[in-house]
Amino acid sequence: MKTKKILQELCIAMLVILFVYTASIKLMKFEEHSLAMKAQPLLPWLQNFLIYAVPFSEIIAVILLAIAKLRRVGLFLTTALLISFTGYVVLVNLNYYGRIPCSCGGVISSFSWQQHLVFNMFFVIISVVAIYLDYQIDKNDNKKQNLGYSGEQISLH
Repeated sequence: MKTKKILQELCIAMLVILFVYTASIKLMKFEEHSLAMKAQPLLPWLQNFLIYAVPFSEIIAVILLAIAKLRRVGLFLTTALLISFTGYVVLVNLNYYGRIPCSCGGVISSFSWQQHLVFNMFFVIISVVAIYLDYQIDKNDNKKQNLGYSGEQISLH
């Protein structure tokens, strides 16, 4: 049980670091982020929406992951974001849009589209593993509660 909790915390820490980094880069280099987003093959209204929505949703995901009672919602949000980003990268790799710039920012923007795909898939797996572990830990905790086990030693004096 302790191993599952440690592994889950490691997965969550990796997701928090990723999303803090990506949101920070987008906000610190907002003009670059905006220009790169406007170069995406999307409708102009969607480009303008995503300029703000992507870093905002990344920040919201970090906040949700940091609050224990909202962690599962945060895990589902990070998974949804990562799957969306990965789906987009798959389409780019299939040359669906032709050649387009990356709007990620920071070190990640220097990745090739194939490297993006591997990177994103890695984090999708991390996110799914964290959700699985969350359910396993929750199931184990409920089982202990149903058995009346509080985790404390009973001392007979």
